[in-house]
Amino acid sequence: MNRKTLKKQAKHDVRNNYLPWLLVALISIFIIFFQSYSQFDNYDSSSLIGKNTQIQIRIQWLNIFELIFLVPLSRLAIHLSIGSFNNVKESMFKNERWLRDIGAMLLVGLYTFLWTLLLVIPGIVKAYSYSLVPYILAEDDSITITQAIDLSQRLTDGYKWDLFVMDWSFILWDLAASLTFGLVAFYSVPYQKATWTRYYLALSR
Repeated sequence: MNRKTLKKQAKHDVRNNYLPWLLVALISIFIIFFQSYSQFDNYDSSSLIGKNTQIQIRIQWLNIFELIFLVPLSRLAIHLSIGSFNNVKESMFKNERWLRDIGAMLLVGLYTFLWTLLLVIPGIVKAYSYSLVPYILAEDDSITITQAIDLSQRLTDGYKWDLFVMDWSFILWDLAASLTFGLVAFYSVPYQKATWTRYYLALSR
């Protein structure tokens, strides 16, 4: 898999439809930021039980938010990449399989957590094995949860290390985002999401 070519295509995708890609990025940044903030607060040793309870509730709601929007965002990303995008509403909310999608992401999270209990590395490996499930569900309304998970594992077979390296290839972008108080992230996150989408399309076609 040629990462340079995929990244070049991803840059082109973002330039052509920046605002929809920015929406994908903003929701992703929102989830990551508040999860990190909640976890940071949770490590405060002076926190009272009531405060910890509020934090846990907040984390649970954020997880629900992520579960609901992960597949619709993947569908939007696919439409933007393959040139079938018309509007955000059609790409994200024209979906009759919400329960299936949420159930699938819950199951993926559970599987990944259980693998992580064994050792950290198996958990990371399995996270990449399941990483294409949202894209698969976004493209196929007829596929079952088990079939989507199996297909993701087949598609990533032999490519998990490449996916890991691809993630790390954005480390300088992430560093730049940190140094600019998140400003660079308004470009780097859409770029990363578009690259992941291009990788999925290359594997699935």
